[in-house]
Amino acid sequence: MKLAKQHLDLGLFTRDIGPQREFWKGTAGLRLDHELELRPGWVQHRFDAHGSVIKVNHWADELPVLPPTGYVGLSIVCHDRHWDGVDADGNAVRLIPPGTDGLTRIGITVRTPDPSRMMAFYTGAMEFDRIDANTARCGDTLLFVKEGPGGSETEDFIGLGYRYLTVQIFDADVAMRGIIARGGRLARAAISFRDVARFGFVKDPDGNWIEISARTSLTGAAPKADGPGNLA
Repeated sequence: MKLAKQHLDLGLFTRDIGPQREFWKGTAGLRLDHELELRPGWVQHRFDAHGSVIKVNHWADELPVLPPTGYVGLSIVCHDRHWDGVDADGNAVRLIPPGTDGLTRIGITVRTPDPSRMMAFYTGAMEFDRIDANTARCGDTLLFVKEGPGGSETEDFIGLGYRYLTVQIFDADVAMRGIIARGGRLARAAISFRDVARFGFVKDPDGNWIEISARTSLTGAAPKADGPGNLA
């Protein structure tokens, strides 16, 4: 895929935004770039992590009860300290020196009962680069594939914790057709959200959600207007 940004983004949901903002700004040391209201009761707090966006979605209503995804950890390069723990909702986060595990910016850990199948998906359907038997790269973001309990099939991605990856490309429709042709599965067809982005979702073999997004601020082209959407 032709990337519009050389970094993956990671989305999570929370009902308690205060402690989460304090964690990502304070403990993790990330800069809050801006807030984006996606619809009443849903505000996305977008934290910059070396070009990747950690999308902390504040969901005002009761969050749907969903099983955990396979996205089980976030590693962020930090030049002044080493820290290993969890955020305010219990999501695993590491702050690590540059070069640790080959990282220059961030890494995301996905757990699966079948690492070979997962690697085949990300390096085949998603066209990430294969680094080794259990590591793939998208731009400068590393994806660590570990064996263990993985994600589950769900009808939506809105639930507590880490919920989806975002790949920023130039044409969401073209990219999604390519992923599906290479063996990926459609989760949600591409739609446009105001003049912000055109996006849709695919799923990996375990049912983890992946957003395919063409964001106007990156592509320079406004999405076609086809009705309101729920940008993730």
